[in-house]
Amino acid sequence: MLFKVRCHILMLLFLVLTSPGYAHAAPSPSLRPAVIEVGVQPLGYPAAMVGAVLGHDTILKRELEASGYLLKFVPFRKGSEMVELMGTSLSAAIVGDMPTIRMAVRTDICAVGVTKKTFTSLVGRNIVLLAQLKRKRVAYAEGSSAHHTLLQALASVGLAERDVTLVPMDIDAMPAALEDGKVDAFSAWEPAPTVALTRNTETRVLFRGASSDFFVVSGKLVRHDPQAALALSAAMVRALNWMRKSNANLQQAVLWSEADGAALNPRQRKLTQSQVIEITRREILDVPAAPVIVRRPGYHPLKEEFDFLKRLGKLPQQADYHRVESALAYDGLQQVLKSPQRYRLGEFEYRP
Repeated sequence: MLFKVRCHILMLLFLVLTSPGYAHAAPSPSLRPAVIEVGVQPLGYPAAMVGAVLGHDTILKRELEASGYLLKFVPFRKGSEMVELMGTSLSAAIVGDMPTIRMAVRTDICAVGVTKKTFTSLVGRNIVLLAQLKRKRVAYAEGSSAHHTLLQALASVGLAERDVTLVPMDIDAMPAALEDGKVDAFSAWEPAPTVALTRNTETRVLFRGASSDFFVVSGKLVRHDPQAALALSAAMVRALNWMRKSNANLQQAVLWSEADGAALNPRQRKLTQSQVIEITRREILDVPAAPVIVRRPGYHPLKEEFDFLKRLGKLPQQADYHRVESALAYDGLQQVLKSPQRYRLGEFEYRP
């Protein structure tokens, strides 16, 4: 009798284990959390500050986890490195104006808002006039907003890229290269210009070009999960609100950004905390209307730069400005700003 009972039990187990229903009860790969990767730039200010604060936002992390996402921040040395990754491995990024244009031309993106509104500088040593750059060695970051500034500077005195010796270089290496005489000038965003000017009295700014950074999200994310895109948009606003709230918050953001920068480049020369705060205030926190992308009748954001880059062959001839205009027309930020309580723009939870 006992033997028959055991046989029945074994038979039942066999039927359960081999049934289709049991197989479906195992964890399905499709149910695994999706990863939202955000590209950040720890070596540039104020991008490093914004990225650092976003990376410590507990509210954002919790909201995305509740929707089945894992949030991951990926550091890059410059925005041009993210162009081909947007919409594939990257779902969002903080990038300059030239990478934003190139992304929009290449794939579907939505520009949430401005994370920097200032100037990128062409800095030289023992050079007084821009025309003296002819046949000089100039460090630059290919495809970046600083590259655009260099092109503008050269064009303003009738020079082209072929009239100088271009030296591809990481932004953080430029001040030392200028000091050591390896290059005669460089084009870069902060903190490189301030570091160079602090190091040597013979260094001066030769040209400044208007420059912006944008927080962009992939069009694919906006289409497939608009609420996740809005959560990212709200986090960007929250980050700026938190840094504006107090100097103590700004100081904490500096510490986070320094740690992120050191992880990417341990030898990076640090600015003082007050210098970083000054740059961050000047280039984003004290900018009127920021992070809103200003729109007005007859004004086409980034159109002049788009035309300039296309004329110089830096964009495909078939590139269409309407793709850039469409990216800048995303209304996610407006939705978030209209519902500050829903999107918790005044609530701050940042992990240490």
